Amino acid sequence: MRILAVDIGSVRTGLAVSDPLGMTAQPLPTIPGGGAKVNAKSVMEVVKQYAAEKDEARRIGTVLLGNPIMLNGKKSERSLISEECARLLSEYLRQQIDYPVEVVLKDERLTSVAAERCMLSMDASRKVRKEKKDQLAAQLILENYLETRRRA
Repeated sequence: MRILAVDIGSVRTGLAVSDPLGMTAQPLPTIPGGGAKVNAKSVMEVVKQYAAEKDEARRIGTVLLGNPIMLNGKKSERSLISEECARLLSEYLRQQIDYPVEVVLKDERLTSVAAERCMLSMDASRKVRKEKKDQLAAQLILENYLETRRRA
């Protein structure tokens, strides 16, 4: 089954999805961001699209929600939103999807910074960086998760 990574943002939310074998991460178009409820509903809609696949391997089996813990290890305001989003999304998934989907909070410290630096190194314009940063951050969250799984 696929893994969906989510970089929750107040303006836009970045998404990335793995291939069915869990080897690669591909970015998906961003969705509008907002609070926990808005993000949970939006992510739910993405999962529903994949749930319609007849081939079970192409469905989403895990949702990774980026959890922006502060460098000192404490929860940030965005971290609390991520936790609430995870709780709401788990509820929605149980109610609307006919197979189990795991929701995992993933420490995503500095992924947005890494995404910004990556795009700066490619001389991406300010407009492109603004539009693609959340998408690339989600892809980095997923790539890190997939790499950790391969090592285990």
